[in-house]
Amino acid sequence: MRDATTSSGVGERDPRDLQRVHERDEPDDPRVLWPLIVLFWIVNVALTTVQVYVMARASGRSPNLLGILVFMTPSFLVWFASVPLIVRVLTRRFAFSSGRVLRSGIVHLVASVVIGLATQVVDALTMLRAEPTMSFLDVLLGMARVWILWAMFTYWFFVVMVLAVRHYTTSRARQQRATELAAAVAKSQLAVLRTQLHPHFLFNALNSISSLVFDEPREAQKMIAQLAELLRATLDDGGLGSWPLRRELELLERYTAIEQVRFGARLGVQIRCDTEALDAIVPSLLLQPLVENAILHGTQPSIAGGTVGIVARRDGRWLQLVVEDDGVGLPEGATNGRAWRVGLSNSRERLRKEFGDDQALEIAPANGAGTAVRIRIPWSTLEATHGARG
Repeated sequence: MRDATTSSGVGERDPRDLQRVHERDEPDDPRVLWPLIVLFWIVNVALTTVQVYVMARASGRSPNLLGILVFMTPSFLVWFASVPLIVRVLTRRFAFSSGRVLRSGIVHLVASVVIGLATQVVDALTMLRAEPTMSFLDVLLGMARVWILWAMFTYWFFVVMVLAVRHYTTSRARQQRATELAAAVAKSQLAVLRTQLHPHFLFNALNSISSLVFDEPREAQKMIAQLAELLRATLDDGGLGSWPLRRELELLERYTAIEQVRFGARLGVQIRCDTEALDAIVPSLLLQPLVENAILHGTQPSIAGGTVGIVARRDGRWLQLVVEDDGVGLPEGATNGRAWRVGLSNSRERLRKEFGDDQALEIAPANGAGTAVRIRIPWSTLEATHGARG
C-alpha cells in the first residue's frame, strides 16, 4: 500500500513543478543577459556617483567626480563579486515560483541586507583610511543610515531585471523548440505519407506484371524494364520532398508507359503543360497516385478503355494542375472528396501538411464524361526559392 501511494504521488506530480524545474535548468542566453548586466551596473555607478556628488555639494563641499568614483570603487567591487552568486545561484534556486514566494522573498531579503552591509563595511574602511582618528562603528552606522536602503534597492532591482530577462529568454527558447518540434513532426508525417504511396504504387505495378507473365511474357519483360527505370529514377532523387514539375512529368511518363504495356490500345495518355509551368515546384510524386486512380477507377472499368489527361498551367500566383479521365465517372453519391481512395486521401493530406490552407484539391465530374481532380497550389520556382533564402 505504501509503495502504491508513493508511485501515485510521483505520477500525479504538478506540471507546474516540472515547468519550474525546466526553467531553473534552462541555460541563460549570454548574448542577452550579460550585456544587460553590464549596462545595469554602468547606469548604477553613474547614478550613485551623481547622487554622492549632489549630496556633497548640498553640504557645502566641492567634491571631484573622479575622486568620488575612486572612493566608491572598493564597494562596487563587492557588488561585482556578488553578481555570479546572484545570477547563477540565488535567482535560480529562489526564483519566486508558485508555492515558493515567501521562502524566496526571505532569502533575497537576507541576501540584500548582507550584501548591502558588506558594501557599507568596505566604504567605512575606505573612509577610515583617509580619517584614521574616526571610530569605525560610528562611521559604519552613519553610512548605513544613508546608504543601506539604496544598496537594498539596488539588489532587488538587479534581481528583478535578471528574473525578467531569464523569463523572456526561456519563453522564447521554449517557443522556438516548440516550433522546431512542430516542423519536425510535420516533416515526419509527410515522410509517412510518402512511404504509404510507394508500396501502394509498387503493389499495383507488380500485380500488373504478374498478370502478363504467362500470357504475354514479352510485355511483362517490358513492364519490368520500365518499372526498374522508374524505381531507379525515384531512388536517385534521394527522397526529395519536392522537385520541378518537369521531373514529376518525366517519372509520370515512365509510370504510364508501364500501364500502357498492360492495357495496350485501351489506355491513352495526354499531357498538356505550359512551358512556363515546367519549372514550377511541386511535391514529389504528387500526380502519380492521381493518375493511378484515374486508370484503375476510371478507364479500366470501361469496356472501351479511355484517355487520362494531365494539364498544368500558371494562373497568377497559383499553379493549376488537373488529372482527368473520360472513363466511367464518379460512383453515385461521391461528391467533392468523399469515398477517397488511398492515393487521393494521401494527396490531400500531403497538400495540407505542405501548404496549410493555401491550397485546394477538388474531385468532380469531368466535362462530358469521367472524373477530374483539380489541384491549386502556390506558384514557386527553384530560382524564387533560392532568392528568398538568400
